[in-house]
Amino acid sequence: MKLSNSYKTIVGAMSLAVLVGCSDKWDDHYDVAGTNGSVSLLRLVEENPQLSDFHSLLKATHVYNNNHRTKVTFADLLDADQTLTVWAPMNGTYNIDSLLELCQTEKGDSTVGQHFVMNHIAHNLYNMNAQTNESVKMLNDKFLPLGANSLYQATVQEGSRNLPATNGLLHVMKDDAQYTYNIYEGLTSMEEFQHIGAFMSHFERQELDEERSIQAGLVDGRKVYSDSVMVKENALFRVFDQIMSEDSTFAMLVPDKATWNTIYPEAKQYFNYGAVEKADSISEYWTCVSLARDLIFNRKMQRSEKDSIFTTSYTPTEWPYHVFYKPYEAGGLMDAANIKDSLLCSNGYIYRMKNWYFTPENLFFHPIVTQGEREASITNYKDCTLNYRTAVGDTISGNGYVDIVPRNSTSNWTVTYEINNTLSGTYDICAVILPKTVYLATSRDKKPNKFIATLSYVDEQGEQRTEEFKTELTSNGVQVDTVKVGRFTFPTCNYGQQDATVSLQLQCSITSRQTSYSREMFLDCILLKPVTEESEDAKVRKEGRK
Repeated sequence: MKLSNSYKTIVGAMSLAVLVGCSDKWDDHYDVAGTNGSVSLLRLVEENPQLSDFHSLLKATHVYNNNHRTKVTFADLLDADQTLTVWAPMNGTYNIDSLLELCQTEKGDSTVGQHFVMNHIAHNLYNMNAQTNESVKMLNDKFLPLGANSLYQATVQEGSRNLPATNGLLHVMKDDAQYTYNIYEGLTSMEEFQHIGAFMSHFERQELDEERSIQAGLVDGRKVYSDSVMVKENALFRVFDQIMSEDSTFAMLVPDKATWNTIYPEAKQYFNYGAVEKADSISEYWTCVSLARDLIFNRKMQRSEKDSIFTTSYTPTEWPYHVFYKPYEAGGLMDAANIKDSLLCSNGYIYRMKNWYFTPENLFFHPIVTQGEREASITNYKDCTLNYRTAVGDTISGNGYVDIVPRNSTSNWTVTYEINNTLSGTYDICAVILPKTVYLATSRDKKPNKFIATLSYVDEQGEQRTEEFKTELTSNGVQVDTVKVGRFTFPTCNYGQQDATVSLQLQCSITSRQTSYSREMFLDCILLKPVTEESEDAKVRKEGRK
């Protein structure tokens, strides 16, 4: 099924088009070349009685500059000295009355221009003949396939192609070229996707395109422009890539509203920001982003979709997250059992999901590793010196560790680490401790460490709290040892915040008589391992994927 919007009947939301005006610079770039007609394109349209509706529409629809309606109509554009190709649909192939009615308002005028008029006009010359097989960039930046007898799905009227004008070519079409949404437009315009689209459109902004704008000089040290070109941008494109770009090929998995309304509150529990200012807005942002960030992949960036899919959130430093292996096999991301159907967009496909494939663990509830050798994470230490060392090994995270050396033979030192990006969920809190042989392979020091730990966190009222794990903990001293400090459920979330609200203090706890223990510790990292207890809904969805 195609994700398209035919203007035989016009429904749905309207968005303002962004189109540079008819500047001299534009005229110069698209000057007339290679045409031999005796009249302009506008006159060719005007003289053809089968195109009277299209002629009326050209006169009623205005060119927009920086989202503002100019006095220039598309009729003026087709009468100017620019090389254009026009595929003009014949009378009766679309609802002219509804289009003209829309043109009475500025917003409707912009929509008709973007979705209909500019969808039938392109810069430069495009012949239609037996050898024609190419992609044409229309004035609205859509790329439409052009063949010997058709533009997209619209077919040419026999004997009415390649009609020359002084400023281009005219083709008379038996159908209108339907406007097809790109993925972003589909999400933000179609009612069935509003549970995601409304969130995305909230971050939409118009930004200055400095390269295409004409600078007039400096005023009070700031640049001013005689012709400023504004483009539509969205802050979320830093997360979801440029999903409104017409020259890329994307795919996006979209759950229906009922599924979204089930998974959203489940995920939102992990993003409780407590008493933080604008906590609800921050929670909504990170919940939506965390659920949707692995729904999109750029097909041009894949090595082999058969083997694996890298979503737009993938970075090498976050491996193995945002990568899904054997996606088209049974149980894979793109397994037919998970996909209801697909909708064709101008820059890819939207896949409507039948089953929710993901879990909190593969989307956002990831282990948190605070490297022992990361000096910036240490907020306080006493009665010891810290030596930061590198070490390469499969079982050593970050290729480094910190050597905590007591100030003297009886010092019970303390070291405190801040921990970033915690969620309001349950973690097993661990300290990963290395044997002395990491530094010296021949070391005979196999004494274990002994310590206690204290966790500091912020409650839902914004108050600082502590949790003391009073049980003394020991490492084995002879191999890499992940020592579980304790299990804790954080009441609030610190994900994406600049200032950490969680810290863990390790304190050596060896008495003077306990000579079988070592006060020197090789700390690899502090590790928070997620603990999940699946809801019944989550269990049902997982069973449905089998």
